[in-house]
Amino acid sequence: MTATNTATTRGAESELRAAARRRGLTMKELAAKMGTTPSYLSQIATGARPWSPAMREKAAVVLGEVPGQGIVYRQGGPVNGESSYIRERARELGMSMQDLAERAGVSYGYMIQASRGHRNMGVKVQKRVESALQAPAKVELARCPDVDRQAVWERMDAHGISQNEVARRAGISSSHLSQIMNGQRSLSPGILKKLHGVLFQRTPAERVMPAEVKVLGWRKGERSGMVVRGAGGPGRGDGGGTVRTGGRVPWGAKAEYAFRAGYDGRGRVSVEHVVERGYSAMLTQAEPVAA
Repeated sequence: MTATNTATTRGAESELRAAARRRGLTMKELAAKMGTTPSYLSQIATGARPWSPAMREKAAVVLGEVPGQGIVYRQGGPVNGESSYIRERARELGMSMQDLAERAGVSYGYMIQASRGHRNMGVKVQKRVESALQAPAKVELARCPDVDRQAVWERMDAHGISQNEVARRAGISSSHLSQIMNGQRSLSPGILKKLHGVLFQRTPAERVMPAEVKVLGWRKGERSGMVVRGAGGPGRGDGGGTVRTGGRVPWGAKAEYAFRAGYDGRGRVSVEHVVERGYSAMLTQAEPVAA
């Protein structure tokens, strides 16, 4: 095989292997479900052996399709020169690519190649990456998000501190922070964590005391709803009953937002968020771009 052909096929996979991966199966697991051997399936995948009627039927049952033969492709198109979705998603969570690689149990080089579409992730590795990212492991370009300067200034005002004081508390130079705020320097995961720790600590004026209303918004698949608990709701005579919109929270639903509302230390109505955007609260939300 020539160097060109090697470069073309490096990281590619057969349609059968890709179909198994989409179902969360390795080729070994797929072979077991179809009652055959991995080597037999590999021969079918490459076109060295034709689909038999019986194997076609089994593939349709297990995979929901009968993949083609001898045709290969990548999990995603190569991502060159620009930041990938996986990298930016990791950064939103305050993780470096090294952190992500360690959580996925792979090398840093492997993770970089996989994020750029230069090699395919195995089923088990993909599951670990998606667990770490709390999102699908998509191989696509992503616009590098900038610092949300408005959000940062608002938090400075809330704490009553200057930009220089923020830099001091975060352990970075004032010029470093100034470059970040002016868009001249990117925000690394480590600095993102430090700045978030300084700016997004709740101030005494923001702490709810006491909580009078609790709100939970949930989603499960296509369904969503909201539960409100607090004074004045129906139920017990003490006013601690529950008002529900959208029914009870179903088993397995995920909380999309939650907050308590009451009075702050200055006697003003205040809201304390329980489910927050985390580190990404300091970043502009970038839309992915086509590879």
